[in-house]
Amino acid sequence: MMISKLSKTLPAEVEIFFHHLLPPGPFLHPPHHPLRRVPLQSFSHFLKTQRGPTRTQTELFQQGFSLEWEYFAGKCYYFSLKRMSWHKAKAQCEEMHSHLAIIDSFAKQNFLMFRTRNERFWIGLTDENSEGEWKWLDGTDPKNSFTFWKEGEPNNSGHNEDCAHLWGSGEWNDVYCTYECYYICEKPLPN
Repeated sequence: MMISKLSKTLPAEVEIFFHHLLPPGPFLHPPHHPLRRVPLQSFSHFLKTQRGPTRTQTELFQQGFSLEWEYFAGKCYYFSLKRMSWHKAKAQCEEMHSHLAIIDSFAKQNFLMFRTRNERFWIGLTDENSEGEWKWLDGTDPKNSFTFWKEGEPNNSGHNEDCAHLWGSGEWNDVYCTYECYYICEKPLPN
């Protein structure tokens, strides 16, 4: 497995990986895994070039980071290996001191779309509080920033589609919140 091979060569600092948008390569997830990880470059260079002392592996692990988190544009992302409902996924992210991913730019959409490879993943977008008024978990309205709904969505099919996930080619779809799919957690890099 790629992680076990890399762990033998890691320097003292924790390795958080910076995801480069590369085509699929030979170093991918095991066949049974829903995601296929492309080759990743060490993030230790970024940590070393930041102001202040370099964070140690222990410090970052104490703040909830491990090799399962991937770095992109100032934030770290966790791509789940298990399927669950939107509310359970939200709770899992909160247990990891994070939240379901909030997509506020085309760059982040591209990163997540590429990374999820046509699998269904929960994101932090819902209209549970008021039908048709979609909000990100941080309270922001996607109409005021960035949207990437699949054509004809959101459509509230069956009158109970209140949670959003990435599907198909990474487009957003509304679906019932008890549907089970993978999820993406997001959190800022620790200070």
